Amino acid sequence: MRTFIAIEIPDEIKREMARAQEQLKRSGVEAGWTRPEGIHLTLKFLGEVEESRIPDIMAALTGAARNTGGFRIEIAGAGAFPNPKNARVVWLGISGDRDKLATLQAAVEEAMVGLGMEREDRAFTPHLTLGRIKDIRSRDPWLAALNEMKDIRLTGFEVDHISLMRSELKPSGAVYTEIGKVELN
Repeated sequence: MRTFIAIEIPDEIKREMARAQEQLKRSGVEAGWTRPEGIHLTLKFLGEVEESRIPDIMAALTGAARNTGGFRIEIAGAGAFPNPKNARVVWLGISGDRDKLATLQAAVEEAMVGLGMEREDRAFTPHLTLGRIKDIRSRDPWLAALNEMKDIRLTGFEVDHISLMRSELKPSGAVYTEIGKVELN
């Protein structure tokens, strides 16, 4: 099964993100927009994992979460990878206790490497993907829309657990299901 480890986003914030997506859609950019119910903060993508490995993964996540404690993050700022003019991914940024978030992500990474999974070769850049850009028909409206959102601030929330998620690819888009949860303590 295809899996990843994530921080789930509260529903009220997902509704705020849907409104932000609507603003960007009006710019006329052609994109595959992430369904708001599927937006999450990925800590580690695992890929295909045998179901028999789930107990070991959960045990390793429990160890990674030990002594982390909860923390608060906020959704702030918008941007695009690799850059606004040649955007391929449009995102909302993460602020708040980024140090604790980075520490948690590093502990998750090390725990999964300890299980024989590949280390991510890119630095962790916390963000929430709003969409994957296919074509920017007209740069000026797109850049104006993104610029209007660069200082966006949405509601923050307390992170008190991490989730092991299953990703099922369907014609209508990916469907994510929590298969395990570890409390931060």
